[in-house]
Amino acid sequence: MPPDARDPMKRYLLGLNDQIGDALRIGKLFRHPVTKRKISQIIFCGMGGSGIGGDILRRLAFRADRVPFMVNRSTAMPRWVDPQTLVIVSSYSGGTREILESFERARRSRAPILVVTSGGRLEELARAGRFPVLKVPQGFPPRCAIGYLTFVLVPVLNRLGILNVRDAEIRATRAILAKISEKRALGIARRLAGRFVHLYAVSGLMEPVLVRWRSQLAENAKTLVSHQMLPEMFHNEIEGWQAPRELVRRSTAVFFSDPEDPLWIRERARRARRMIAGTGAKVLEIRSEGRSPLARIFSLIALGDWVSYELARLYRVDPLVIDHIDALKKTATLGR
Repeated sequence: MPPDARDPMKRYLLGLNDQIGDALRIGKLFRHPVTKRKISQIIFCGMGGSGIGGDILRRLAFRADRVPFMVNRSTAMPRWVDPQTLVIVSSYSGGTREILESFERARRSRAPILVVTSGGRLEELARAGRFPVLKVPQGFPPRCAIGYLTFVLVPVLNRLGILNVRDAEIRATRAILAKISEKRALGIARRLAGRFVHLYAVSGLMEPVLVRWRSQLAENAKTLVSHQMLPEMFHNEIEGWQAPRELVRRSTAVFFSDPEDPLWIRERARRARRMIAGTGAKVLEIRSEGRSPLARIFSLIALGDWVSYELARLYRVDPLVIDHIDALKKTATLGR
């Protein structure tokens, strides 16, 4: 797919692999004593597009089973944060109000802080306090900088022993991303157009996929989407697929499946899909690709980004315009 200079969002989507390569370069060059400290736990503070990288890294860290890893999307800071807690503060713009408050609370806790940003007030505060900064290039909407905001931390967390992501896994992931089909994304978008969308996947590796699809469909395609994890959905939401009937018939259930999904959940999910289809709703199953957890997560995240773009085009809306978000920022002097 050749880049289209007239379509900025398409350029961002096509540039994901370049972002990843540049982010890894920045992360590998980063040297600071914080990377040599003994870390007992991690708390990642980020909102919106600056927070999704934390969700991805948290799932990879969970599999490595080295230290507890929490993603914090509030201004509060847990009391257990201490000098052995690494606080990663991520704000692409450097002006996100919630994250600036989180930074201040982390500073008062005397925890080691690592800042990820492209500049702004957050960088100023970090430099003034002599906290390390992983600086990424400016010029992207935060949600379009996922390559930078995720992969710049991979070499750092590898050195800390929090992750064990090998170069071969990254190469395989990038190979899959290079093959993402715009035609396939358009086909999925057409099946979602004009419908209420509900996303489901097994709790664990697929959690950041659900968060990313929901947020990208909201921001880019201006459409409401819900998501629920399996097997929790079997214990409550499956009953909701009955009323109001007109709403149910205008809905589409999207089930994401992964090779590591337990057999019994797969079987129950198949039955749930049949139940939903029996109500008159549409059902779609999308499978992850790749061998490594990193590849399987990003195979679906990248596909979802393209789907949100294609759905925006079908709805004839500009995926880059976020009027409601901007209006809220102005009323509370928020950054992003």
